[in-house]
Amino acid sequence: MAYVVEGASYMGRPPTYNEYLREVLPVVHEPTGTNGLIDIDFLPTEMIAHIMQYLTVSDRKDAALVCKKWYQASMAPQIQKNMVISVKSSVTKPRPFTALKNRQDFHLSLSDVDGSSNSVELLGVCDRSLSPKLLTLSLKGTRISPDTLVSILKKCSNLTSLDISCCNQLILAGYQLPYSLQGIRLPSLTHLNISSMRQLSDLVLCAFLAIAPNLQSLELASAPLLFSSSYLNSTADSRPSSAALTFNRFLLEVKGKLSTTLNSVNLSRTSISNRALESLANIPNLRLKKISLVSCKDLTDAGVVALCTSQPTIEELDISSNSQLTAVSVKHVANKLKGIKLLNITKIKLQSSEAKILNEITSCSKLVLNACLLQLWVKSEADSAFSSWSSALQSLDMSYCSGLSNQVVVSMCQRLTNLQQLDLSSCYRIDDVSLREISKCLISLTKLSVAWCKHITDMGLIGVYHEGFAHTCAKECRCGREKDFAYFEYTPPVKDIAPRVVIPTVGDINAALQHFGAEGRFPLWRMNKLRSLDLSVCGKISDASVIDAIDFPELTELNLAMCSRLTDKSVIAIASHNGLLEKVNLSQCHQITDQSVAALLAGCRRIVHLNISGCPLITDLTIDCIIKHRIHLKSLDVSMCNISLEALERLEQLSPSLQTIHKRYTAAASTTQDAFLI
Repeated sequence: MAYVVEGASYMGRPPTYNEYLREVLPVVHEPTGTNGLIDIDFLPTEMIAHIMQYLTVSDRKDAALVCKKWYQASMAPQIQKNMVISVKSSVTKPRPFTALKNRQDFHLSLSDVDGSSNSVELLGVCDRSLSPKLLTLSLKGTRISPDTLVSILKKCSNLTSLDISCCNQLILAGYQLPYSLQGIRLPSLTHLNISSMRQLSDLVLCAFLAIAPNLQSLELASAPLLFSSSYLNSTADSRPSSAALTFNRFLLEVKGKLSTTLNSVNLSRTSISNRALESLANIPNLRLKKISLVSCKDLTDAGVVALCTSQPTIEELDISSNSQLTAVSVKHVANKLKGIKLLNITKIKLQSSEAKILNEITSCSKLVLNACLLQLWVKSEADSAFSSWSSALQSLDMSYCSGLSNQVVVSMCQRLTNLQQLDLSSCYRIDDVSLREISKCLISLTKLSVAWCKHITDMGLIGVYHEGFAHTCAKECRCGREKDFAYFEYTPPVKDIAPRVVIPTVGDINAALQHFGAEGRFPLWRMNKLRSLDLSVCGKISDASVIDAIDFPELTELNLAMCSRLTDKSVIAIASHNGLLEKVNLSQCHQITDQSVAALLAGCRRIVHLNISGCPLITDLTIDCIIKHRIHLKSLDVSMCNISLEALERLEQLSPSLQTIHKRYTAAASTTQDAFLI
């Protein structure tokens, strides 16, 4: 068989990729190199853009700086479609902001918009040049005037999402706003956020809903809604009020215009009652997929039961921080909402005997159980809770669940092997046994947090444990680990009794390594997909484990705050093994010096957030290193460091990307201001 590519014949074999490129692509110059590889300049812009889709955002930023052709490829619509451009009016000048008009479609977030001349000029550019290309616009917390907003909206023909939450100036200064919005139609607008707006009234709500005939998502969190029974029963009076925002008007709007399109509602931090929630759930043709009811103080189990019964199509439900909800609500969620994908039941107390309810939640991909399990679980209860959990579960948050023990974590890890995000912060009962099991079973994790798990030691990081170092409560121990309680109670301090602190020595670690052997070790670095790691306040870890254990090719966020036993050796090793770090927190690591921070800045050139507060050995040399390596920092915390005012002023002048510096209790700190914005 002969293979032919535009006149070139390859007898008996297909052409290689390089041979194909030589024939198909125009040849500008002969390829160089000993292997005869094709120069990357031969690739068309479309192919480079396709390759860039598989890069992370940080990698894509660096690739865009290589040459003009790669920059043009990075601006391709398929790459920019999910990119949000955040603009701070206090630091952004109008001229570079005007360059955004060369993009096709983009997402824009404006902040710090006030009455200054720079803000007015930026809004003018947005109004004149950028409005037709906007897909999403966020003006959260800005002081934009009603006339400017109306002028921008008139030109946003392709707008799909609008966020004007906390924009109280619109209502206070724009009493004519409802009438100014008349005549504007945004058929593409599907998401509207008008949360936390004081003085919001029926008239304003109706005006905003009128411009979005195809609205799918509405957020009214912290809105001053009135849920009086008289308003719920009244249906004859259809005139919207100009002085109050009533739930009855909201129901009338949903029934009349949005019943067939609306599928997401956020009523968090309102006084919604069971009867009001039932009225919403019983609207004909309404099929909700997402609803958020965070911190609704009047909500009880009856309201959640009515919601689950009338709206079985809900896929995302957030009922966190509702003190009156119990396991009854969780049980009905599990029984009625068979297609639920995200469930947040933070602070809904579940007794150990009620753990089997979790076994009925089989379709979730993200589950938040923050501070739900406060009673000590036994292994049988853990097995019954996790036995039927779906392999589709990818994110699990069990922080502040003081009832979790090593047995529970081991049982969970053995069943949920597809987890990608796990948060066990402040689960004070777990130790090295749990961390070893996590490293053994959950190798697909991208985010792990074990902050404030103070009994984790070096052994857990290197993948071993020692039974002799398991924490056992003596009769006079104050830690309370053996107590079975549902709520935290204040315990007066006991004098002359120190808490038991067990820190393994190098000899203990070597003995454990010899006991487990190479095959019995499961060190932390086995999770090679990890991107975020939080080991803050794990005060027993030291250089003995950190030097080798924290070695991840894709790690971008690392928190080692209050790990006081770490020295320069650990930070230098972290810098050499984790070159993609972007956020680093070394707060109150008292032993690190300028030498290790310099190595970190030289090895991790992508750092944008650095916290080295509470490190008294840090001096002006660190500021000189930031300037020397041209690190594009956005935030820097040097509180309680030995840094002078002159060094910080020099950094301010030479680092235009720096937005925030925290400098409390430094030589440069002012008596009236502990941070400044650049």
